[in-house]
Amino acid sequence: MADSEQPPTLHRELIGVSALMIFLSTAFTACRVFVRCKVFPWMGWSDWLMIVGAILCIAGMGMSIACGLNGAGRVLRDPFWQPNPVDKMIFQNHLIFAAQLLNVYGMWVVKLSICAYLLALNFSRTYRWVIWATVIFVTIFNFILPATQHFGLCRPLASRWDTRITNKQCWPQKIRIGIAYTQAISNIITDLLYATAPIAYIRSVQLDRRTQWSVRAVFLMSLLCTTISALKLWDFQRIQNLKEAYYESVTLSIWSMSEVTIGIIVANLPPLRKTFDRMFKHVLPSTGSNHVLSFNKYGGNKFDSYNLPTYRSQTAKHINDNESDKAILEDLKAENRQNGIMNTTKISVGNAH
Repeated sequence: MADSEQPPTLHRELIGVSALMIFLSTAFTACRVFVRCKVFPWMGWSDWLMIVGAILCIAGMGMSIACGLNGAGRVLRDPFWQPNPVDKMIFQNHLIFAAQLLNVYGMWVVKLSICAYLLALNFSRTYRWVIWATVIFVTIFNFILPATQHFGLCRPLASRWDTRITNKQCWPQKIRIGIAYTQAISNIITDLLYATAPIAYIRSVQLDRRTQWSVRAVFLMSLLCTTISALKLWDFQRIQNLKEAYYESVTLSIWSMSEVTIGIIVANLPPLRKTFDRMFKHVLPSTGSNHVLSFNKYGGNKFDSYNLPTYRSQTAKHINDNESDKAILEDLKAENRQNGIMNTTKISVGNAH
């Protein structure tokens, strides 16, 4: 009776999650492109990088669907593998390899898009150096190291997926695991930087409470990627040395796709902040007492502060208006004008005796 039982499978879950992630990634990227094209038809560097990154990631998720249709999520005793199990497994391994490539390099381009957007904010010299250091960090740990592993781990390269090749040379397993851990930890570090760098500046900007919290919420969404990266690291450790690799690795594939998709969504939220901010109006309604007023110690005048202090280097002056900090944060000023007191002057009248 036990032989007649259907073996467990997770291929439907893999296909379903992949389709959902494709939909979410496509929807948020399309919304960003639509909004940015209305501002400036040619958009900016961050937008084009996001388009390329999203295409790579979506292609990788498409490969995950192909994996689900060709054996991923199935145990080795599943009748699906018959006949010609070796040929089917080689094809499955090749699909997994391609999905990993598209996923990793797509995530790298998405992170470059985030860096390009944060550079456009151009808050201070120190801020720019931190973001440029992040670009270098991301390129090393999200492109160079993975590329070294993908194309240098085994020779010939086809031995990565073709188990019939016995005459091959591969690096020790510890190196492969070490690179995987390094990449996961680097993702956590960069996500923390993406969340904290802009928020550290927003604290010093004179905006009403609702607007500040809406901006903070957008950047704090990066911490979701941090959480998923940590869970992916844990799951990677869990599946080491398991015999049912095609079945057990489905959860890791889902975590990887979730990490990429959340990264795309979070990266697309800042340009869509106005839409996101409308949801906050019901949570933190703005009141007159929340408006920030600056006091002019020389004239004794009170006035709303709309200027967002930024640092501009000589090279930053050439950034297009649609990518500059002025364009990106322009809506914050407009909101303060609508919600706050436009100009209040305190006049002292002395007694005429």
